[in-house]
Amino acid sequence: MHSIFTRWIFAALLLSLTPGALLAQRSEAFCALRDPNREIRLLASEYASHESLVRTITRDSRTKILEEVPFPIHFDELGQHTLYKVMDKTGKVLGFVHVRSESFSWGLVRIAWMMDLDLDITGYCFRRCRSPHRTELEAPITSKQIVGKSSKELSALLLPEGAGLREEAVVISDEGRELMTVMVKSAIKTKVVTGIVWEREVGDVKAAALAREHLSSGARLKEVNDLYHEANDQALSAHGLGDSIGFDRSGVMSWRAERQDDLIAGAVYCTPWSAGNMHAKLWWVLGSEGEILAVEDPQRSLDERSMANFKQLVGRTFKTSEQCGSASELAALEVSLLHAKN
Repeated sequence: MHSIFTRWIFAALLLSLTPGALLAQRSEAFCALRDPNREIRLLASEYASHESLVRTITRDSRTKILEEVPFPIHFDELGQHTLYKVMDKTGKVLGFVHVRSESFSWGLVRIAWMMDLDLDITGYCFRRCRSPHRTELEAPITSKQIVGKSSKELSALLLPEGAGLREEAVVISDEGRELMTVMVKSAIKTKVVTGIVWEREVGDVKAAALAREHLSSGARLKEVNDLYHEANDQALSAHGLGDSIGFDRSGVMSWRAERQDDLIAGAVYCTPWSAGNMHAKLWWVLGSEGEILAVEDPQRSLDERSMANFKQLVGRTFKTSEQCGSASELAALEVSLLHAKN
């Protein structure tokens, strides 16, 4: 009788919740930290302040996420989320914190992930986890198998469809393998979702860091919109680049760096690039005269040989297609022509 009465009370409570209340509870589970100041400090010792960036994952973003994540994602996971931009006392951005809640046999697991400006995981902490194997997953021997790895490297730890961990891919007890699988998949989702949903906000921070490193430390960055306008398209066509060779032009982002005297110090570009089965999001820094100062593949999507082809571009200036004999040089030419026209 007591059991029947308890179930009746539970059902009545559920029915008393409005659809909006149920949605709010579900969204809260996937959204934000309860006490950001205290919880972020656990992940970043130099933390002084943060900015909350709240976004709703759109259908377009959802499609991109599903294309990049190598396992199924439940639609309920893709609702409203918060990304925390973490800063020190000088205002310098230390990285980003994103919180995910994952289903698990011991109930909901809630994980706060800290990422650097390249979206590499630098640390994590459980905000909720009832598994008796939690301590093992918090140990340095386990965390170092997740921290600092690219999405490709993390995916290599998993069986197809994320069904579990590959044998001998990680060092973990048999009892801890289920929770470790949840952690690896959560880390991948964190990196992918952040890179897609907050692409522009993360891009602004990354571009500013590259400008400080390679251009004037006091340069002001201004994003350049409508990069592929008619005049630029004509300039590209005149050099045989009417159709891009490698770039997804709809996803190219650019920032112009201006010195204190308003002269151009250079520019930063982010370009989705592909050739055959290779895909990467490349970052470029060009100086005021168009010289290539840096090319980066933060997510280490390319193999060493392919990335070496891009690295050898540093120090060179491209003005015509006659200078190009490879896909990497043609990519450099396109960036250089855009820079000359902006």
